[in-house]
Amino acid sequence: MSKNTVREGEISEQIFSHKCFVEHGHMVSNPIGTADYDLIVDVKEKIYKVQVKSSRRGNGNCMICKGSNGQKGSKKYPYPENSIDFFAVHDVIPNQWYIIPRSATGDAKQIRLSKGEGKYSVYKDNWGFKHVP
Repeated sequence: MSKNTVREGEISEQIFSHKCFVEHGHMVSNPIGTADYDLIVDVKEKIYKVQVKSSRRGNGNCMICKGSNGQKGSKKYPYPENSIDFFAVHDVIPNQWYIIPRSATGDAKQIRLSKGEGKYSVYKDNWGFKHVP
């Protein structure tokens, strides 16, 4: 059976929406049409554009870049700096969430979520959408 990464990503989006709305009381909205972000999250009257990513590799690696948009010869590239506010990264194997500001990732195309104390560990379960250092 082949992997359906689009479906797997859509499942993580639904889980994220549910956790935001039901567990944390944040209003969640979906854009109509194509956008760099997957969802809009209203956190205490602040609006954030969120791109949901997931990793099922079990090694903590996650791609956080855009695709080639079907253009021949194009490569993957980082999301433009002002196009999203946060990545919501679902590390599926341990079922952990990291809510990481786009500003913390720079122009990285891939990040590694460490099982211990790593660069992004301060953003684990960051359901308050804080821009911690």
